[in-house]
Amino acid sequence: MMNEDSTSIRGPVARRGLAAGFAVCAVATGTLLASHPSGGGGSFAERLKAEGANQVSDAFVHGGFIVTLCALMVCFAIWSRMLVRMLDWARVPVIVAMVTFCVGCGGLMASMVVDGFASPAIAARFAAAGDPDSLANAKVLLIFCGTLIRILMPLGLAMQAAAMLSWSWVLVNAAGWSRAVGVFGAVCAIASLILLLAFTDLSARLLPAVILMQVIWYCGLAALLVRRCASFPMSD
Repeated sequence: MMNEDSTSIRGPVARRGLAAGFAVCAVATGTLLASHPSGGGGSFAERLKAEGANQVSDAFVHGGFIVTLCALMVCFAIWSRMLVRMLDWARVPVIVAMVTFCVGCGGLMASMVVDGFASPAIAARFAAAGDPDSLANAKVLLIFCGTLIRILMPLGLAMQAAAMLSWSWVLVNAAGWSRAVGVFGAVCAIASLILLLAFTDLSARLLPAVILMQVIWYCGLAALLVRRCASFPMSD
């Protein structure tokens, strides 16, 4: 058990603040996912103009994802510190989860930069020219960007799923609500890893489902922190 004075207001206030952080990140992730621009139809030149015209919205959505990922790293750093102070035996899985999650966030951030900033900028630059040579050059560059996105995003999500599995394993060893959240997180993490590793050719269609499972788990962590359950080690 941790040495923190359980009568101090810092414990409950810290838990409620962390719960609010997870809840806000969950809502932000879901909102940004629903607002993600979809690819248009038509010829390559038309799609190029459409992507170039959406520079502001692309930057807003993907920049929002980057900010949310930074906030999640802060939340999980505080969460990991709490778990380590409560359960000394969980030090290794918690540290592994924290490092893996941060690496996954790095991959996702790189993907967001390419998808939300580099690709629209390339499209806007070459769409203005309009000549066949410019269109050919744009096509090559956008294919390269798309390849990077298809590698970085599934890889980042897979690393985050591995982190979710490690954190959930710690919670599974608790009881009551903690165990329920841990079991749910473990199931979602394993399902995400299977989807991302076994169906790489369909990963673009499966990515929203993987992200939504993470969003639900964040909500579960928020509820776990708010709920004053005697079986949860952070008792007041």
